[in-house]
Parts: sequence; structure tokens; C-alpha cells
Amino acid sequence: MAVIPMPNWMTPAEFKSPVVRKYTLKTSTPDEGVNTNIDYERELNPQQRAVVLAGPGPMLVIAGAGSGKTHTLTYRVAHLVERGVKPERIMLLTFTNKASRAMVDRVSGILGDRVKKVWAGTFHSMANRILRQDGHLLGYPNDYTILDGEDANTLMKVCVAEADVDRTKRLPKANVLTSIHSACVNTQQALHDVLMEKYPYFIEQIQDIRVILELYRDRKFEMAVMDFDDLLLNWRRVLTQHPERLKYWAGKFEHLLVDEYQDTNHLQGELIDLMASEHGNVMVVGDDCQSIYAFRGADYRNILEFPERYEGCKQYRLEINYRSTPEVLDLANRSITFNTRQFQKTLQASRPEGPKPALVAVRDVYQQAEFVCQRILELVDEGLALSDVAVLYRSHYHSMELQVELTKRNIPYIVRSGLRFFEQAHIKDVLAYLRFVYNPRDEISFMRLAQHWQGVGAQRAQMLWDKIQQSSSPLEMVVSDELTAMLPKRAAHGWKQANMIFKRLVKQRHTASPGELMEHVLECGYEDVVRSTFDNADNRVADLEQMANYGAQYKNLDGFLNEISLLTTLTGQDISVGSDTPDDYVCLTSIHQAKGLEWPACFVLSLAEGFFPSQQSIGDVAQTEEERRLFYVATTRAQDDLYLCHPFTHAVRGKGTTFLRPSPFIVELEDHQDPETEPWERWMIEGG
Repeated sequence: MAVIPMPNWMTPAEFKSPVVRKYTLKTSTPDEGVNTNIDYERELNPQQRAVVLAGPGPMLVIAGAGSGKTHTLTYRVAHLVERGVKPERIMLLTFTNKASRAMVDRVSGILGDRVKKVWAGTFHSMANRILRQDGHLLGYPNDYTILDGEDANTLMKVCVAEADVDRTKRLPKANVLTSIHSACVNTQQALHDVLMEKYPYFIEQIQDIRVILELYRDRKFEMAVMDFDDLLLNWRRVLTQHPERLKYWAGKFEHLLVDEYQDTNHLQGELIDLMASEHGNVMVVGDDCQSIYAFRGADYRNILEFPERYEGCKQYRLEINYRSTPEVLDLANRSITFNTRQFQKTLQASRPEGPKPALVAVRDVYQQAEFVCQRILELVDEGLALSDVAVLYRSHYHSMELQVELTKRNIPYIVRSGLRFFEQAHIKDVLAYLRFVYNPRDEISFMRLAQHWQGVGAQRAQMLWDKIQQSSSPLEMVVSDELTAMLPKRAAHGWKQANMIFKRLVKQRHTASPGELMEHVLECGYEDVVRSTFDNADNRVADLEQMANYGAQYKNLDGFLNEISLLTTLTGQDISVGSDTPDDYVCLTSIHQAKGLEWPACFVLSLAEGFFPSQQSIGDVAQTEEERRLFYVATTRAQDDLYLCHPFTHAVRGKGTTFLRPSPFIVELEDHQDPETEPWERWMIEGG
């Protein structure tokens, strides 16, 4: 088997904009006897029908929130097959296999099982099908195996151990390195650019990181394995390095349909252009106003520039919304008009009038939590189920006080955007320091925190623990030079940082607030641990800072740790469907995780400047517009009731209380001359 050299994807030269190809439209002749019994007049509204019945050629469908885009795509596939296009000559690209299966099953219900020959699935599943035939052209056997995320991290760990790199500096953990690798592939940026943009604290280690990633690339090739990113990269390599295969694959699929096109990254956008280069019959469906995944590499320019790349592109709008009341849509429509780069559209409600959204001014995040809980209970009294209610937030840490309050009130909830706040690894890490200082016989906490430090694994941590427990004064032993002297050079260097934390905690454990103690943990080295261990480091640091703010309310460790222990054991938080616990619960979710979902009642938390939009976006037009799109997604999740919460004070430990301006997304919709024209009712909270 010939071995074809792998490209060095970490250099800028590999990443060139796709060439726009001219093409001649080729259309099918309908087969005789084709079923023409679909009642398009009954099944589709006029906007949907125009899309479904459109002729060949490139099409851009701007599908507003709740406008039935899945329904439209389903009938487009049905119409193509009914018109005589063979199902196996249609490729339907979605972002989940579940979505593609659902669409194909619905078409099958209309036209029969032959429709199941449609090539439908995610970009990665399509890549895998193609590479099973053509992987040998790149030097892979056709029976290569695919690494899942855990396998990729395991191999990366091996590469870190084998690589010839400087081990005196803290290197990113394996999972962070795989994320860096993935960002390079999907955004098609050079390693230097990815580090500068997303991981600037690792830029000094760029050469070591390059060595590890190149070793990771080589090991995968030697082992005949691909990770998920390789599937897309190698699909593109087949098409760009082997013109005859481009002609074959692009010619095989007469029609290409792409769902959620606004979420595609640069590499996926190029793959679509390549696959459409023969026939030009490509229909992309999406909503530029819901492009909110730039942090994952999604490039909204793919959808904005689509008409420029495809000569003769026909554009359609799906603007009839079946989800929300006119009042909710009025707010969403007004807000998104402040974005300059977009396809203009106005969502039109098909539902009758409902209540105006509520703009709720609250004193602080604690009163915000109290209001949300009380209003949830009132909505339940009015006939809603708990599962009809969702609480949405910009960042995970915005939900901390609410999780505490829900638990105290025994209101069942789940956290769709990840683990419950106090169950997250970085939160448990910092609490381990406090628990050990409070109780130096707590072996579980010590073993957890000890292994944060470079060169200290489970075996050395156990050795340290045994020595500490032999001492009559464990806290004196943990900060002693004697303990450090037990360790080899590399581990001793890391343990010196741990010592800095312990010395400050031991000295101030009786005088400082829990919030101040947590701040010491961050300042003395744990923040570096977070950045090297977790991919979304900035968000996790924000979580810890918010927990420190929460801990500043308590005068001593005893009260704080007791409260935290109770919060993590109360049954109000223990929800799992199919168990003995309730399966009716409030959904807490980040807005990013809520996209595509809907609820009768939605609360949006912390609409204050610096919270939403994020502090990092202030002054950056592109980031601010993405944040406004995020606000648009949040508001359009609500079917009937929408509550926008604005805390107007914020207590920061050591800095007192500061006043918060409302979110710019609120300010720009205010009308001080005539409040009646504003898209909300203003609620003021009394008491509490």
C-alpha cells in the first residue's frame, strides 16, 4: 500500500478559500408512474410551498425561528423524489443523525421505503461513507477505525508522554490539546492564530504544542485511525487532490440539501461547495439571525456570502412563525434590526395575541432567584407543568444563585447546559482545598487537590497523605519543607505552588471569609491549573469568581461548607426520568444549548451590561452582533410568557456594591417618551 504524505495542516499555506466554480444546470426527467398525490396546498403555507416546488439551481432559504424549516425540507425531498430524482442521488446534510432519520422517516411515510436510499446524515457520517471507498487514495486501509472523543484524548496523552518537549513548563492537558487540534482543522487557521485567538496563555509553548500535535497526527496515520476532525479533512483531501473522485462524487449527487447552514464552519462550507460543483443544485437552509456558535468555529459568513458564491442563486424567506405570540415576536423582531449584517426578515405570528413580555427589575442576583422561583410556583398554580418552564442564561455561572434557591424551595430542576453548578470538576476542586483546611483528616479532598500539581499522580499523592497523617499537626506538615523534600525534582516544583496556597489558607482560615479563601486558591496557582486542564477555561474561572462572591456572604468556613453540603444532597435537585423521583421539572439551560427548543414560559437571567452581552464583546462590533443574535434566540424560545430579568446592583468581594446598567439589548429598545410603545411591561419587585 502506497503511503501518501500527510499535509501539514498547521501552516497557513494549507488553507485557501474555495474556488467558485461555474456550472451548467442538469435536471432530471421524471420517471413514468411517479406518485403525484401529495397535496402541497394543504400541507404547506405559501412560503414553504414556494421552496418545496422550486426548480433546480442554487437556493438560499432563510428560515426564521419556528417557521417549520424541517417540515419544508421534508417535503422538498419528497417533491424531488416525486419529480423523478432517484433517492440515492440526493444528499441531505444535517447536524444530527437523529434529525436526518426523522426527515427520511417522514418522507418514507409519504412515498414509501425507497426514499430510505437518500444519503442522509451528518457531515461526519457522509465523510465516513465516502472514505470507506476512497480512503486508500490517502494511504488508509478502507477498514480504518474511528476514534471517539475519549479515545482521541487517550492517544493524545500517549503523545504528550512520548514527545521531546520542555517538561519544566505546564503544558495543556490532552483534552485541551485535542480541542486546539480541532480548532485548527475546522477553522482552517494556523496553530499560531488559534492560540493567539483562543489560548493566548499557551503561546510561549507553541513549539512544544506543535511537536505534540504533529506526533499525534503521525501516530493516527500509523495506526490507521481517524478522529472526527480527520473525517472532514480527509474528505476534502480526496476531493481536492483527486479530481477524478471530485467529478465522481459531485456528479453522483444531483441534489444537495443542507440544514442549519448558518452553523457550518469554513471546512464544512468548502465541502458543500465542492460537492455542488458538478450540478449546482444545492439548497441551504438556515437563519443568519441564529448563528451563535462562532466559539465552536461556525462562520456566519458562509450563509451571508452564499449568494455571492453562487451565480443565479434564488432566495426564499420562511417568516410565518408557528411558535410564539405576536408580542414575543414583536420584541425579537425589534431587537435583531440593530444588527447591520443580516438578511432582513420579519417574523409573522400565526397565533393569537398573548401577554406582553415582562421586563423585571430586581435588586440583585439573589432577588432575581427569589422572583424566578416564586413566579414558577405561580405559573404552576395557573395550570402549567414545571416542564413547561425554562430558565435561560448567557453563561453557566449566572444560574448559581437560582440553583441554590430552587433547591432550598424543593423545586425539581435539571441543568441541560451541563452539570449542576456544585457538581462541576473545577468547583469541586476549589471546595476540596477549603474542606481539607477545615478538616485535615479529609483524605478524599486531599487526594483530589494533590493531583492537580505537575508530577504528582495518585501514587505520590498517597505517599504525601501517609506522611501528613502520621503527623500530630497535619496542617503544619502539609506546608513543611520536609514534605516537599520527599518529592523528585519535577513533582517538588509543582508542590511548591500547592504550598503557596496552603500557607495562605492555613494562616487565614479563621479570619478570612470563604470567598476570600477561594480567591487565594485562584491567585496562588489554581487558575493556571484550570487553563491547562479545561478547554473552556475563561467560563470556568468566571464560575469560580462567582462562587467566591457567593462565599463572601458567610463569616466562616463552617457555615459555608455546611450549606454547600446540604445544597448538594437535598432531593429537590435529584431528578432523573424513570426513577422514583419526579419527572416534572424546570429546565435550566444556557441559550446555546436551548437553540431549536421551545417552552410555554421562559425566563432570561442577568440582562445587565457585562453579563449579557459578555464583557469580552464590548467594543467589538462582530462579537456584539453575535451576542444580539444570542438574545434573539433566547426570546424566540418562548411560546407565551417571557420574563427578562435585570439585576441593577452587583456585590463584588472587596469592592462593595456596584450599580449595573441594563443590557444594551434592553436600552436600545427603550422609549422614554412613550413607554406604552415599548415591547414589554415593566415589573418592579416589592419586598424580599
